[in-house]
Amino acid sequence: MQLLSVIFVGLFIGAWAATVQPPPLIQTLSAGGDIGPEFKLDQAGQDKGSLLEDAQFWRKAGLKQLKKIINQAKSAKENSYQRKAKNIIIFIGDGMGLSTISAGRIYKGQYLKHGHGEEETLSFDDFPYTGLAKTYNVDKQVPDSAGTATAIFTGAKSDYGAIGMDTTRSKVNVSQGRLESIMDWAQSEGKRTGVVTTTRITHATPAATYARIYHRDWECDTEVPKESVGIHADIARQLVENEPGNKLNVILGGGLSPMGALNQSEVRTVRFEGSTETICQRGDQRNLAEEWLQRHANDSLPASLVKTREDLLKVNVKEVDHLMGLFRNNHITYSIAREEGEPSLQEMTETAIGVLERGSQSAGYVLMVEGGRIDQGHHQNYARAALHEVYELDLAVQAALKMTDSDETLILVTADHSHSVTFNGYPKRGSDILGAANLDKPKDPMVYETITYANGPGYYDHLANGTRSENSSNVWMPLKQFSQQEMESPTYRHMATLALKDETHGGEDVIVFASGPGSSLVRGAFEQNYLAYVMSYAGCMGPAKNFDDSCKHRSIHEQEHGNHVGSSAAALTLQIPSLLALLVASTL
Repeated sequence: MQLLSVIFVGLFIGAWAATVQPPPLIQTLSAGGDIGPEFKLDQAGQDKGSLLEDAQFWRKAGLKQLKKIINQAKSAKENSYQRKAKNIIIFIGDGMGLSTISAGRIYKGQYLKHGHGEEETLSFDDFPYTGLAKTYNVDKQVPDSAGTATAIFTGAKSDYGAIGMDTTRSKVNVSQGRLESIMDWAQSEGKRTGVVTTTRITHATPAATYARIYHRDWECDTEVPKESVGIHADIARQLVENEPGNKLNVILGGGLSPMGALNQSEVRTVRFEGSTETICQRGDQRNLAEEWLQRHANDSLPASLVKTREDLLKVNVKEVDHLMGLFRNNHITYSIAREEGEPSLQEMTETAIGVLERGSQSAGYVLMVEGGRIDQGHHQNYARAALHEVYELDLAVQAALKMTDSDETLILVTADHSHSVTFNGYPKRGSDILGAANLDKPKDPMVYETITYANGPGYYDHLANGTRSENSSNVWMPLKQFSQQEMESPTYRHMATLALKDETHGGEDVIVFASGPGSSLVRGAFEQNYLAYVMSYAGCMGPAKNFDDSCKHRSIHEQEHGNHVGSSAAALTLQIPSLLALLVASTL
C-alpha cells in the first residue's frame, strides 16, 4: 500500500511539473491596449547596451505619453487639456519624496501650532491634478539630481551626473548629445525666463535649465578635467556666456564662489557638515558676476546685481529687465538657521515673478523655483532642517498662487527624486513628528524616532559605543541620552541604520501636483521626462507645440481678441468729442 502511495505522489508531482511552466522573463506585454511597459526593450539582449536610449528615443516616449493622455481625455469627452498657459512656473522640491511631503505637512502644522499637525494642508495639496513620475536615470535605478533635472527640463532622460546632455555625451566632444531645455523653448517664443534656487546657481538642478556639460561637478574651471579643458566650458561660464543662460531675466540663488565673486567676510554662525558644504573656487581670476553685469550694460532697462536681502527688496521690479542675485559663497543657508542678509525662497520667488510679469503685452514667462536644501538636509540626516525647507517651499508656492492668474499660469510642484527617509512606527496622534515613535510602548526593546533613515552619517551619532551596558544586545545609544537642546538643534542627526558619509536618494516614484492651463495632462504614472512635454504642449513652445492645432487656434483667438480690443478703443476715441460736447451742453 505504501509503495502505491509513493508511486501516486510521484506521478502527481511529475504531472504538475509538466503542466505548470515557469513564467517568462517579461509577462506584462499585452497584445492589445496600453497594458505593459511603455516601450519594449530588445528581447534578445535585455542588457543596457541593447538599446540606445538617446534624445530621439525619449522624445518618442514623451510624445507617446502625451498622445495617450489626450486620447483618454477625448474618450471621456474632456477638452480641458487644450487650455494653453501663457506663463509656467515649475517648483522643484529637491529630494521631496512622498514621506517627506507627509512629514513636512505635519511639521508645518506643529511648527505653526495649528493643532495636532496631521490635519494641516500644504499650499499645493489642493491642486486639482496629480500624477506619479518614474525617476530612474538611463544608467541608474536610483537617480541623481542631474539626470532627473535633465529629464524634466529637456524631455530626455540621461545618465547619472549628466547636465543637459543625453546618454551619448562625450568628455571630448561638446556637441555630442547636446539638448535644448524649456528655457531655450521659451526664449524662442519671446517669453521671459528665470531661475530661482536656495542652492548654488550652478548646482545640478538649476544648471540643467541652461547648461550642457558632461558632468554636474564641473561648476568651476578648476573642476574640468584636463582631457576636457578647452572643450567643455564650466557651468558658471555657460551661465554668463551661452544661451539660454545669458538671456535669463532672473537668476537668484547662492554660488558667489563659482562665479568668481567670493565674499571674503562671509559669516557662518551654524556649522553644518557634509560634502555639499565645500565649494570650488575659480582659477582663472574671472569675476563672472561682474562680467554678466557688463554684458547687459547697453540694455534698454538697466540690469541689477544684488548680494543681500535688503538690496533684493529694494529692486524696482518693473524697471529692471535682468536681475542677478547671489547671496552666499556656497548654498543659501538652511532656512532654520538663516544668516543675516539672506532672502527667503518666498522673497526671491515674489521678486522673480515681479520682474518676469509684464502684463497683456508680454508673451509670458517660464520660471523654475527650486527648494534645493530639502535634499541636502536629508543627505546629512538633518531631518529638522529638511522639513523646515519643505515649509519654506510651501510659502513660495503660496506666494506664487497669490501673484498669478490661475487662468493663464500653469504651476507644477514636484520632486526630482526621493530619499531613504522613513516615516515609521505607531506614534500617537499629535506626537512630535521629530520625536519618538513609541513612548507609549514600554515593552519595546528601545525607544526610536518617527523619522529615521536607511543610511547616512546619523549611524555614527546614535551608535552606542562606550555607553552600551555589558548585558545589552542593543548597539544603539538610548534616545534619552540626547538632551532636548541637542535634539532641537538644526544639526541634530536622526538615526540611520547603515553607516554612510552621505545618505542616499530613494528610487520610488515622486508625486507631481498641477494647477492651471494644461494641468489635466498630469495624471496616472509616467516617465519623468513627460513633464517637459506637458510644459511644451501647454505653453505652445518646443517639440510639442505643433502636436495638434490647439496652439494655432489660440493664436487666432488672441489675434481676433486683440483686433476687437483695438477696434473698441478706436471707436471710443472717436466718440470722446461727442461725449464732451454733450457734457458741456448739459452744464449750460
